[in-house]
Amino acid sequence: MNVEVSKLPSGANRIKLDGDLDMAGVGAVEKRLFELCAGDPPQMIVDLSGVGFIGSFGIRMLLQAIKTVSGRGGRLVLLNPTKIVDSALDISGLGGHIVRGDEAEAAASELQSGK
Repeated sequence: MNVEVSKLPSGANRIKLDGDLDMAGVGAVEKRLFELCAGDPPQMIVDLSGVGFIGSFGIRMLLQAIKTVSGRGGRLVLLNPTKIVDSALDISGLGGHIVRGDEAEAAASELQSGK
């Protein structure tokens, strides 16, 4: 699992994941993801366009990150999941956190929420 982190002009952290969010993939990114949940308030965009598979460990990690960020007054959005990942996220109840489009649209959606 590869992780690329950048700061967007909006101030949001962008985390691009590339690989599978199975047990091994989650183990490789979980610590870094939760370190980025520490902003005040945290604003995060997790780009899933490079994720080919998500298992229960990946869904659990994203759900915990969403709860952590929300609990700190921020927002986490999931950007452009692949079709199979999108389906798994919808089934798991995380579909409301998905934004499709480019980073600017995701940042606008994230900041417009007022959270």
